[in-house]
Parts: sequence; C-alpha cells; structure tokens
Amino acid sequence: MKRARAGSPLPVNPSWVVAALVALFALIIVTAAAGKSATYDEAVHIYSGWRILTHGDFAINHEHPPLMKTIAALPLLGMNLKPPPTEVRREADQWEAAHEFVYHVNDGDTVLGAARLPIALLAAAMALTLYRLAASWFGVLPGLAALGLLCFEPNILAHAGLVTTDLGMTAMTLFTVGAFATWLRTRSRRWLWTTSLLFGLSLLTKFTAVLLGPVLALLGVAWIALGGGASRAGSAPGGVPLGWKELLVSLASVVAGGTLVLNLFYGFSGTFSSLDDFAHESERFRVMAEGPFGGVPLPLPLEYVRGFDHAEASGQRWWAYLFGEHSMTGWRHYYLAAIAVKTPLPLLLLAASGVLAGALVARRLAPGAGEVPRFVALLPSLVVLVFLGAFTFSANLKNIGLRYVLPVYPFLCMLGGLGVRLRPPGRAAAWLVAALLAWQAAAAAWIYPDFLAFFNLTVGGPARGAEVLLDSNLDWGQDLKELGAFIRRRGIDRIHVDYFGRGCKRYYGVTDTPDFEGGWIAVSATHLKGVYDEDKDRYRFLDGVVPEAVIGRSIFVYHVPRPDDWRPRGAPAGD
Repeated sequence: MKRARAGSPLPVNPSWVVAALVALFALIIVTAAAGKSATYDEAVHIYSGWRILTHGDFAINHEHPPLMKTIAALPLLGMNLKPPPTEVRREADQWEAAHEFVYHVNDGDTVLGAARLPIALLAAAMALTLYRLAASWFGVLPGLAALGLLCFEPNILAHAGLVTTDLGMTAMTLFTVGAFATWLRTRSRRWLWTTSLLFGLSLLTKFTAVLLGPVLALLGVAWIALGGGASRAGSAPGGVPLGWKELLVSLASVVAGGTLVLNLFYGFSGTFSSLDDFAHESERFRVMAEGPFGGVPLPLPLEYVRGFDHAEASGQRWWAYLFGEHSMTGWRHYYLAAIAVKTPLPLLLLAASGVLAGALVARRLAPGAGEVPRFVALLPSLVVLVFLGAFTFSANLKNIGLRYVLPVYPFLCMLGGLGVRLRPPGRAAAWLVAALLAWQAAAAAWIYPDFLAFFNLTVGGPARGAEVLLDSNLDWGQDLKELGAFIRRRGIDRIHVDYFGRGCKRYYGVTDTPDFEGGWIAVSATHLKGVYDEDKDRYRFLDGVVPEAVIGRSIFVYHVPRPDDWRPRGAPAGD
C-alpha cells in the first residue's frame, strides 16, 4: 500500500483507510455477536473442537470437517472448562453433551464470546486479503470500494460472528483463489505450494470445498485462453509460457498436496480405508460401495469420508421454505433467489456493473499498461459462476440457507470494485458510486445487530423476511438472549415459548410453560410458518394479529387467548 501523493484522488494514506475499515469491521462483528445466543449448530461445533484439541476425538459432529471448530476452540484451552456429564455413545448424544458443555457446566456467554473471537479475526484477515487482491488488480480506489462493500455486507457480518464453517469456507475460498491467481502470474513454486496448503485447509473447513477443484481448473483454462500464459507476467523464470501440460500437472499437485494436508490434520487415522469399511447413510455412498470400486482404498481419513456420507444423507430429504411455499424437494432457483433478496441493492448494482465491465474488457481491450488485464476482469465472475452453478444444478437440494453460497460474496464485492474502476468518466458517475457505497454502509447500520435477518427492499425489507426465507436466513436461534431480557423488562411470569434453536432457555431467564395456556406466547419465525412441523397451520390463528414485539426480528411475541381447536404439542418446557 502506497502513500497518497500530491494530485492523487485519495487525500489520505490508503493504509489508514484500510486499517480503519478493518478495525470497524471487527468491532461491529464482535459487539453484534455479544448480544446473541448460540445459533442452532454453534454449541456442537464448539464442543467438537474442544474434544478434538483435548482428546483427539474427530467422531463428534463429523458431518462438518474439523478445522474451523478446532480454531474456534483454541481460546478455550486456557479456560479450565468442565466436561459435560453426558457421554456421547450415539449421534443424538452429541447435541445434549454440547448443550451441557456450553450452558450447564460452564458459563455460556463466556464460552461463546471466546470461541467466536477467532472467527471474527479470520474475517478481518479475509477483508485485508480482499483489499490487497482488488487493489493490486484494479487499483487502490477500487480496492477500497471492494473492502467497504465487504465490511458493510450484512450476510458477512452475520456469519463472521458465529462458530460455524460458513465464514471459514468463504475466507478459505478467497485465500486459495488469490494464491492460485498469484501463481498463474508469477509461476513461483512457493505460490503453488501455498495453493496446495490452502486447498487442504479448505477441505478441512467444509465439504463444499471440493468445488475449488473446478474453480482452479477453470481459472487456469481462462488464463491460457485469454493469452495470460503468453505474457511476460505469465511466463516462468525461463520465459516459457504456461501450457496445458504444466497446468494439468500443477492442478494435480495442488490436489495431491491438499490431500496430504487433510490426512496430516487427522493424523492419517483410517486413511486408505474403503467404502466397504463402514455402514452408509446416503443412497449415493451405498451405490458407490456396491459398485466395482467399493473395495478400493481411499487416500482419505475414514472419519472424513463418514462425515461426507452423513452430510450427503442429510440433504436427501429436508423441508425448504421460499416465498411462503414449503417443499421437501427444494427449488433449483433457491440460492439465486436468496442472493437477490438478501444482498444489499448497492452491492447487487455495483457487482452487476462489474460483470458488464469485465465482459467488455475481455472482449474489447487487451491487457497493457494502465488497463485491467482480461483475466482478472473475468476472475470474480468465473468463481461466482462455478459456485452458483453447482448449487443450482446439484442433485442435493438442501435449501436451508444463503450461507451455503456465502463464498461468492467477497467476489461480488470484488466485482463492485471493478465496476468502480471502469465507471464512466465524470463527476456524476463518481457521486453515484459514493451514494451507493454510503447506502451500503447505512443498510448495515440500520439492521445492526440483527444482520442475519437482513432483506433488501425488493421484498419489503426485514419486516417481510419471514414471508420469503427462514431457517438460517433469518431465524437460527440467535435471539433467545434478547427474549429473556424482554420478559424481564415486561415482568412476564407465564409465557409459552416455541423456540427454534438450541440455546438454553434457563440460562437466559426464559422460564416457559409446557403448553400454551392463553396469554403470552413467543414463537420463532420458523415455527410460526410451520417449516419443520407436520401441522403447517398450527399458528394460523395468529394470521393478522399484530405482535406485541418482534425480538431480534426472528421471535414473534403475542398476547392472545388460546383458540378452541388448539392441539398441545406435548413438548417439555425446555431448560
């Protein structure tokens, strides 16, 4: 990062702007997360990471690879935490044990705050990386624009404060793509090895990291096809341009190196087991095991393969919700729709301008001094294309959250920076860009701290969010803490709480009745719309009733009489 010079359009040192934006980004993440209870999967992720670090146990929550869970659990090692009384003998036990670990035998908010901090720091590192890449490719001002778009992106801000794999996968995707693009430009072995390491860490972060294989392959093909390999920047130290054979060998080395990193993390436990060596949960794995290669040893840890099988099985049949409709098979346009309604309009507009600008650069301009090279102009669009294409046409339509395609967001922000770089000349265009960036920041400030519930104005904003998308798009159990505070403020002594999540009611002062008796009732939006209930019309009697409060935009609180046809659920009051 260079100092601002006389005549520069930027009146201050860019380094100070970057530092201020990243510091504000981290502060927003940490303070917003501090007011939120554990989301649905956080407790089991935290307990799993702690078990890995203290007992080398990879079996708990194996449907999610271990890296982010382990990183999140690092601050817990010096806290002298107590183990839960429940022994995990079967999969269902892990949820009870994790709940006890976080909320019963230790202090919940202390554990959550410590475990969430490394994820926030990783998000800050991702923001810095985004700026460095965008600034080196498009210029300082476009780099700052991309950074600003990311730092005020509600979906990134929401997941950067949670112990899940989603932010980790987003960061690892950006790191890996950036390293590979640098290798294409420099042809340095160091950057190829770095790409291998990052690819392996990505595999350890989320199973969808397998998509990075096609991403890197497509980028390599684009580099050669667009003439990057024939340029000075794309030549090896000896002056030989990148060819197809070298590209294939390099991609194979990335896969091999990444697989080695994966096995090293697991300590080669169960490596070279076959699909015949365990009982399968998913139909796809059963079919493969019965095929001719079912007995072939796999160069992967057994627990990793079992976890992949479990993740595949969990997506075979799962209730989905979109625009008020329920489905057990999902929709191919789900993720496209989710991006369209949950992304701030300024980012969508600037990213669209970046896609158009990149296409024009690729077709009409040659790389050269003072211009954006064709390869980097197309790179963000290619990454977005692979991820959205994979989730749109996947046979596994588990439509439960935008978070599955969260890795596209840094590249959307990068496209926004490219749109800024190639905007039309003139003061009007500059003021328009400034207005869009200010709008993005204002949207984040307005929704703070309820970033998970953000929806843009195309569907009426967050107030209409429950009519459009649910589960981790809006209601993931994060507002139980605020519900407890509301109950205390209002002096409510009897309330029925139908909560979607795994936070601890007792810990947050929510003492509810086993069934609705009439009077106060609090219902999570996911249950209010019957997403996972057999009785989709259970709360139809609340249609048209104005809630007394909406807690964190995800829990609806009413004071109403009990309807005559009310059917008790029979569930316990909760702890």
